[in-house]
Formats: sequence, structure tokens, C-alpha cells
Amino acid sequence: MLLNQKMKRVNRQRPCPICGKPDWCLAAEDNSAAICQRIQEGSVKRCGDAGWLHILIERNRNFQKRNRYTSRISIDFGKQKNFNGLSKLYQSQLTKERLLRLSNQLKISAESLTRLNIGWDGKAYTFPMSDDTGKTIGIRRRFPNGAKVSVQSSKAGLFIPLGLKADATVLICEGATDTAAAIDLGVQAIGRPNCNSLIEMTAWAVRDYEEIVIVADNDAPGRLGAGKLADYLSVRFLNVKVIFPPEGIKDLRQWFNQGLTSDCLKQFIEKTTPVNLQVI
Repeated sequence: MLLNQKMKRVNRQRPCPICGKPDWCLAAEDNSAAICQRIQEGSVKRCGDAGWLHILIERNRNFQKRNRYTSRISIDFGKQKNFNGLSKLYQSQLTKERLLRLSNQLKISAESLTRLNIGWDGKAYTFPMSDDTGKTIGIRRRFPNGAKVSVQSSKAGLFIPLGLKADATVLICEGATDTAAAIDLGVQAIGRPNCNSLIEMTAWAVRDYEEIVIVADNDAPGRLGAGKLADYLSVRFLNVKVIFPPEGIKDLRQWFNQGLTSDCLKQFIEKTTPVNLQVI
């Protein structure tokens, strides 16, 4: 057991953080560890018939082992999961077959999904969310039916692909799969978890680019959220643009699936007037 942390049986309201299922497994009250009966990979050890022990929170530097000179153990597990370690565990559990299944379903390359550090938690695909410094602060789960939810205790963050370059132009997309579609189009891109979040964090993440292009979902919430982000960015950066898919197309991924090419996207962006130069 993990330093006397009390384990409780998981349930539907508090599923196993390793396999995502609501039965059989155990989880520490402070979410510092879990004993999963289904997944061995990434575990610390076997705990008899209970399952495999997984450590989810890093120990604080003040951790001290008990010895004859100490009257008590000083332990501080903190309140934040080790999302970086958890994300790597999920990445290791993603098989090539399962990756290709999602790639074919979304019509997005496996390479682009891999650049977003996609994983599998036993029930859903996982995408790590980072702050503007690149630190993993949460994980978004995407179920095979398209439903999305975040891992417990996650903070909202950005979808930042591996190999993001300091190019002239960056696209700000909505969601992980739209970001993957942008990568397939050969452009630099990051993603927000939804259209109304992380305005200040996004601004910090794109501060070194000459041209910032917000790709909004073609619906009322998408347009409203893109407008709020554009208003914030346009007073801080010179060249901020907002583009929408053509009528009848919901988002960038659907636009890409229906034939959008890199050249067409580039022409579309070039013809769009920057927000700060528009005459109202």
C-alpha cells in the first residue's frame, strides 16, 4: 500500500483513473494511487488478488523516510495528479490497431494524432492538455462514440503538438481533432478545449508568431467564442484573423475531410482581413 493512504472501491461517480471502469478497482482517497485489476502496464507492483498498484502523484521534496531519529513521517502528496506520468502511461497502452481505428474514423492521419500524444486509458482515447509553458495540467478523454470528458482533477489546458515550430503563422483551433486536422494541412497549430476558454493562456502560447489565425466552429457558440478571443488578441498583436468553414461545414476537421487543401487554406487566410484593421 502507498504509505497508509486509504483505498476505496471505485464506482460510477468515481471510476478507476487507470482503466476508467466503475468496478473491481480501488483508488486512494486523495487520488495519489490506484489499484487496477485490468491494467498492469505502468504499475509499480502486484498487490495480490487486488490488482496492480499505480502511482499517480509525485512525492514532494520534503518526503522523509521513517527512522529512529524522527517522531513522525513528514509527507506531502499535494493535490495535483502527475498528469505527465499518467499521459505517458496512456500513450504506452495505445495499440497501433486502435490508433488506426480512430484515424480512419476521423479521416485524420495517425501521425498527426501521435504528435498530440494520444493515448488509451482502457475505455477512451486520451489527449494531454498543457499550459503555455508546455507543462501537462490535465487530460481530455474522447470515447469511441465521440463523447468527451476530462480526467478527474484535470485543469483545462491547450492541445500543443510535438514539434511545434516558430513559424510566421499559427492556427488556433477548437479541440484536439481540429488541431490534428490543421497539422495534416501542414500548418503550425494549437487547440483550445472549447470555444470559450483559456483566452489569456492562449495569448501567451502564440505570442511569438507574426500572424495569428483563429479557426472557429461554424455555429453561434463558435463564432461568439472566436470573437471574444480575437478582441483580446487584437489589442496585443498586430495581425489577428478569424476564419470560418464554408456554409454547411461545422469545423476544420469536417472542412479538411471535404477536400480543404493546404493551398486553399493559405489563400483563404491571405484574403481575410485582420481583426484590428476591420472598419466597424
